[in-house]
Amino acid sequence: METDLSYHIRRVTIDDIPAFIALRSRMFAELDLGDTGEVEAVSPDYFARAIPSGEFVGLIALTPKGEAVGSAGLSIYQTPPKPMEPSGRFGYLSSVYVLPDHRRHGLASRMMDNLMEHAESIGLTWLTLHKSPMGQPLYEAIGFETWGEMGLHLPSRRRDTGGTP
Repeated sequence: METDLSYHIRRVTIDDIPAFIALRSRMFAELDLGDTGEVEAVSPDYFARAIPSGEFVGLIALTPKGEAVGSAGLSIYQTPPKPMEPSGRFGYLSSVYVLPDHRRHGLASRMMDNLMEHAESIGLTWLTLHKSPMGQPLYEAIGFETWGEMGLHLPSRRRDTGGTP
């Protein structure tokens, strides 16, 4: 894979929100994660609030003609202090996606590098993400490791137990 510097990567602005959401929807569809209608409906309000506040930093990759072809994002979140991170501040990387016709040009790597540099510049020391089969080799090459996190979808639990926890 060669890095193609003809693509421009920059921060997402309020004006980019529709293109950023469209790229996320393509990513979710490609991963076969189900209907994205509700996500698309509520996302504009989230990004309109989270981008100006700095809670979310998004990147968009553009062709020389200005077509949005890639995305990546960093959400900053707070937990109670932990031994591994006394500040309790963590970063969550998401929405790392490049349209199929524009892959293998180093865009995902460049966006990841940019977000990791930003995370360090604001004092974050830990980043997490959920890997896809396609993204896993990139994340491992960068140095990400698999942790033992688990998840639970609470509405499913209530259905499975007849409504009682």
